[in-house]
Amino acid sequence: SQLAVDVKTTEKTKKPTIAYLVTITGCGEKRTGPELAANLITQGAAVLKHSIHLAHNSSKYDYQMYAIIHPTAKSCAITPMKKLGYKVLLRNTPFDKSDISTKFLRENIDGASCCGAKEFLKLYAYTLDSGRHPLAVVLDLDSLVLRSMDDLFDVMIYGGKKELVDRLPIHINNVGNTSSLGQQQQRETLYNRQIDALYTKDYNMINPGGEKYAGIQGGFLVLRPSEEVFQEYIDLVLEGNYIEGQGWGGKYGYFYGGAQVQGICSYYFGEVHPEMGVQLNRCRVNAMVDNPRFGMNEKKSAGKCRDGREDCEDCRKTELRDIYSAHFTLCGKPWDCRMHSTPLCSQLHGEWFRIRKSFEESRIGSDNGELSLLPELEGSFRPEVYRGYCRKGSGQGYLPIKI
Repeated sequence: SQLAVDVKTTEKTKKPTIAYLVTITGCGEKRTGPELAANLITQGAAVLKHSIHLAHNSSKYDYQMYAIIHPTAKSCAITPMKKLGYKVLLRNTPFDKSDISTKFLRENIDGASCCGAKEFLKLYAYTLDSGRHPLAVVLDLDSLVLRSMDDLFDVMIYGGKKELVDRLPIHINNVGNTSSLGQQQQRETLYNRQIDALYTKDYNMINPGGEKYAGIQGGFLVLRPSEEVFQEYIDLVLEGNYIEGQGWGGKYGYFYGGAQVQGICSYYFGEVHPEMGVQLNRCRVNAMVDNPRFGMNEKKSAGKCRDGREDCEDCRKTELRDIYSAHFTLCGKPWDCRMHSTPLCSQLHGEWFRIRKSFEESRIGSDNGELSLLPELEGSFRPEVYRGYCRKGSGQGYLPIKI
């Protein structure tokens, strides 16, 4: 019938919806308490969501925000995340630690990390409805999206067509060969290939010589939802092939956070399914503004590239316009109102506050009472960066977002 034809046409023209997912594992009871934790969660969650909203103004895709919240974070996270428009999913750690087969991992999976086994909440991104969301992006709350990431999404949704792969900001891993010829040879291996995940690596956590087994940076992962892959990860955890002093499979994850997502994802994409994922350029995606070279205190490796290449891009000197997304780890949280010795950190903090102001301006004229008014911006600490939101150089000097 004509109606059926019209429905099909509408379905074809409807934008695919990218899922963006953050996880909240607790309320920082020892350090902050629920009220302060809720305030801190609000700062990151509000500006991150608005940055994604602005990026999708020039995207061919729609978006949906999700917050995976552990039951221990209910008191501080559910209310602000719902107010901000996140779809809240309450989830426990996706396995029981007592079911892990090996004694060492069973006893240590909560150690040497920010969040212990609760870090595995990020794997729930794989359980989202793949019919509704062709892709999911896992981000940390201290992240910021600076431009449309269609270059990343296109190559995963429409296959490894040459023109799409050529736009992808990949990590060039040919040791000592960052020439255009070396880059082209690496890209050719991706042509006509299905890509199921995109990630960056964190070389700051490893010792010299361990670059091949560096961890996935846990604050950024683009994946294709799949219940099958989710179960495969859980089976790997329960199998418990994490060797003391060596990591997953005896290679991956002997670093901070290595027993959790950073290590197991590195093991998964490095050894279990190397055909599924592609490593991206960490200066342009999930940018942390890190020094690419070992310090002079590393005797044999002093001055050498941390990622094992003979030459490496300095992420502290990347042009702002070339950055897709940033992650405020080394630069510090914007709401801490810091001084910076690295100009790019100041630029990225400036972008965070620009987007924060845009978020507050978007509420002007709404029926939100005082929330529809801009706050008085009288902060005198580095106004060229912090736009009046910082009265002095510390977290105590920050003017928080109200929701």
